[in-house]
Amino acid sequence: MIEKFIDYKKCIPDEYVSDVFHIDYSRLYALGKRVIFFDLDNTLISYKETVPGQNIKNLIDSLQSIGFEVMVVSNSPKNRVRKASNYLNIKHVNLALKPLKFGFKRALRKCEKKYTYDQVLEVGDQLLTDVYGSRRMNFYTILVRAIDHKTEVRVTKLNRIRERKIINKIKNKDFESYITKLQKYESENL
Repeated sequence: MIEKFIDYKKCIPDEYVSDVFHIDYSRLYALGKRVIFFDLDNTLISYKETVPGQNIKNLIDSLQSIGFEVMVVSNSPKNRVRKASNYLNIKHVNLALKPLKFGFKRALRKCEKKYTYDQVLEVGDQLLTDVYGSRRMNFYTILVRAIDHKTEVRVTKLNRIRERKIINKIKNKDFESYITKLQKYESENL
């Protein structure tokens, strides 16, 4: 029922890519993005993992060397988010309550510098938490394929059902956006 009250336009990401390694970060930096808020679960690690692999650590290090400030913004509990973020040596916001703006605003306050909303890139695997929440903040949003659906928690599985309804609404009202930004996501995730 909640999907009836959601502005479907805010559920359309700016981009969809298969994973965090296929994002053109140099292009985004050239476009003025300066801080990246990564979702944790099923974006950087699966729900069954507690710390990211070396490939994620290397990615974060390379993003920082480009000049990005990087942070984890997650709805997960403190201990889980802290452990992963400490391993990556980056700041974090846990229990962010996405799609509410609260966690994103908290993340902006924790940043080393003051950033405008148009300097923020948010990367996540869910339409209803990551995309909808960050689009409400006017952040540039990249949706990625979930790492492992089999490990998802109950609330995420429920969100996936709601996502189907929202995607159907987008198909009916903005077919071009569906084709260019959500068709592949739907086939790979739902």
